[in-house]
Amino acid sequence: MTKGKLIFTRDNEYYTPKYVVDAFGKFDYDPATVPEKAAEFGIPNFDTEETDGLKRDWTQFKRIWINPPFTRKHEFIAKAWETYQQAKNEIYVLVPIEFLTTLRFQDATGGGTVFLPRGRIQFESGLGKTASGVSFGTVIVKMSDTYGLELITFKKENKNGTLRGI
Repeated sequence: MTKGKLIFTRDNEYYTPKYVVDAFGKFDYDPATVPEKAAEFGIPNFDTEETDGLKRDWTQFKRIWINPPFTRKHEFIAKAWETYQQAKNEIYVLVPIEFLTTLRFQDATGGGTVFLPRGRIQFESGLGKTASGVSFGTVIVKMSDTYGLELITFKKENKNGTLRGI
């Protein structure tokens, strides 16, 4: 399917690279992942599309990482905020940057620290390829009682094993 010059394929899944998750430390739960990525990130508790993390109680987990399916980002943000209000746990959600400007996002949360990457995150394609980039920017929002903004430079290993900023 095409729209203008954009070509849409069946590859709707773009996975967070490890260097992004590593920048925020270790997590004990991811409600929207695949077993391979949970293993790569060292996340012991997770849900997949089949087990539907939106049905699970998240309050039992201390640190939660979420790269939600963007078609369901509203549901995951609402659940993250509700969970944060109950448990005050650390919840990080990756979302398209333009989502922050919507009333739907602002009505669903009461605060959050926005981590604004220097450059765009290079996602990994669900088809096993490295994506050259997505057509939109993304940010990571950490649920909190107040609003804040932090710029972040991710460190990624080059082919020779040295770290560089992206």
